[in-house]
Amino acid sequence: MTQNSQGTTARPKLDDEAFEAFIRARRPASPIWSMSGLDGYLTALIIGPRFIDPRQWIPELTGPEALNLPMETTERRAVQTIVAEYNRISASLAETPKDYRPRFTRIDDLTFDAMDWDVCFLIGTGFAPKLWRPVIRGHAVTGDIIAPIRKLSETKGPATHEDAGAVGEALVNIRSYFMPKRAKQKF
Repeated sequence: MTQNSQGTTARPKLDDEAFEAFIRARRPASPIWSMSGLDGYLTALIIGPRFIDPRQWIPELTGPEALNLPMETTERRAVQTIVAEYNRISASLAETPKDYRPRFTRIDDLTFDAMDWDVCFLIGTGFAPKLWRPVIRGHAVTGDIIAPIRKLSETKGPATHEDAGAVGEALVNIRSYFMPKRAKQKF
């Protein structure tokens, strides 16, 4: 999905506040509603069992016309915001997996609200539910590698840096589990 290689210029995108305002105002409603939610949703797509063509899911987030509109439009800038986040997450997981942390909504310096991220991550798994099943439900091969993510939805209080670290490690493990399947995928 990388659109920023050597010799090309950065395409205009929306800042976080403008993207969230766009996504919340969109009708029909988008399955995500925040930058944290976008991070969770995209992370599920990136680490999942197979590549999902962006033409399948970007229109759900931005509207069916957004991919064909001029670069100056808010819709197209929203698309570029999504592409930039997709590339950031993908590169981070590939290049520095031990340092990867999900983008939870910050409450203060020590705590986070992980609900948007968690819900939207689970929505993102919906593109290949049967293939995600061994990870979501646990399996002899996978064990319970999704446990730190499940814990987010079960915990009533805010998430901590330790929670973010545990989720980051789980995401790297899930990505490693699915990578052989993704590598064999034919297009």
